[in-house]
Amino acid sequence: MAMFRLAFSVLLCLVPGILGMNNFCNRNNYENLPRNNMQFSKEVNFREFAVVGNLKALHCCAKDYHTITWYKDNKVYPWPLELSTMLLFPASVNQTIYVQSVKPTDAGNYTCVLKNDTVLHSHTIQLRLFDRAPDDPQITYLSEDTVLSVGDNLRLFCEAFVGLVDVPDAHSEVYWNKLYPNSTTYDELPSHIRHAQTEQEDGQTLGAYMIIDSIQSEDFGEYECVITKPGITIKKYIKVIEREIEVEYLDPSPLPIAKLAILMTAILCLFVAVVVLYLKFGLKVQVRLKDTLSPLEDSDGKEKDVLVVYTSADSELALGVLLPTLEEKYKYTCDSKELCPEISLWYKDLSEGEKYRRVIVVISPAMLEGSWDPSRLLLALKQLKGFGPNVIFISLKELPKTEPEIKNAEGETLSAVIRSLGVIVWDRRDEEKVWYLLRLKLPPKRTGSEKRTTGPDTRLRNNSQESIGEYVV
Repeated sequence: MAMFRLAFSVLLCLVPGILGMNNFCNRNNYENLPRNNMQFSKEVNFREFAVVGNLKALHCCAKDYHTITWYKDNKVYPWPLELSTMLLFPASVNQTIYVQSVKPTDAGNYTCVLKNDTVLHSHTIQLRLFDRAPDDPQITYLSEDTVLSVGDNLRLFCEAFVGLVDVPDAHSEVYWNKLYPNSTTYDELPSHIRHAQTEQEDGQTLGAYMIIDSIQSEDFGEYECVITKPGITIKKYIKVIEREIEVEYLDPSPLPIAKLAILMTAILCLFVAVVVLYLKFGLKVQVRLKDTLSPLEDSDGKEKDVLVVYTSADSELALGVLLPTLEEKYKYTCDSKELCPEISLWYKDLSEGEKYRRVIVVISPAMLEGSWDPSRLLLALKQLKGFGPNVIFISLKELPKTEPEIKNAEGETLSAVIRSLGVIVWDRRDEEKVWYLLRLKLPPKRTGSEKRTTGPDTRLRNNSQESIGEYVV
């Protein structure tokens, strides 16, 4: 009988948290979502926090999917206990994983992959654990600045991990304010603005929605999310900007057809001439102008010019070709950094890039266990992008074109990320062009400048040459 009472008492303590997980993906969803279109049904966090020993749940709320598969640090669920004690919550149809008492080994990167017949979406959540709740609230989600037209719908969300408050008659809170001229605020939002509070894990994570069904001119401006816990207040600011209306004007007196034809022919001939000249000499001219006219970067406080980043599978190429050519032929000071095989741990090396003017990252199918796996490649590129704005990607093989396109929670596709990074693909048929493309992204280097040495080094230099054709599979 005593054992029954104990079990019943424990169940009563757990019921609120369990009910919260069960209903989480059914509340505060996006409104008027299109039917039969797989997508996330509410905001998805990139960071989550918890205190060791407490209940913790991670969510990927979605609609119209066929399957959801969870990964931790690229290992598919179910996981061995030494990797994670997280379990699927049955009532959530795979949208939620949870653990009643989170352990230090549960920290890491969790990725949910949504699939239907034609589309695949993925989203990664980083779970960080504390021995006790930190003093400052930890932001888990904050809406970005947005541009809207009058009549559009506005939805802002702000959420933070605040922990439990042990002080009597004190509590934590998250809410929205609108800023008016002279940075003044009012205690209450206008009546047409909806305001909803959220909480998870028995109040350890708090959030607030602000929703306007049809935005009007007076609603544009700046809003603040206020996060308070006893003795601490944090404010985050969001701008809601009105989209400018473009007015088109008609020319009442158009050009005569004959003059227009002559003008268009002349422009076309000029355009063709420019294109031909650019294709033949454009890169060489750009590199020469960059090296001759661009200001040198030697006084920017950086230690060296280039850091070459690679995995062990590409070490011969990076250390035997790239580094010797950059140092001996083009007079750049260089260092190298070998990444560990585990993608999820690359973030530990990102700070190294701050010491260098450029970071060259060598990527190939070998770094992903021999093949271009689209979801892993997207995760790897997003991680390596953290080296900073001056990172240069060199791919030893043509990057994949996937169907269906893989998207992350921000709506980015693999092809869009590749385009935004400006990846240089090494073409064995025209290696001279590849070197010009690479030099165009490197710091300016004056002709005849003194060669600067980097001291003793253990890099592979035997028979180094500017061509890497023999290393590209």
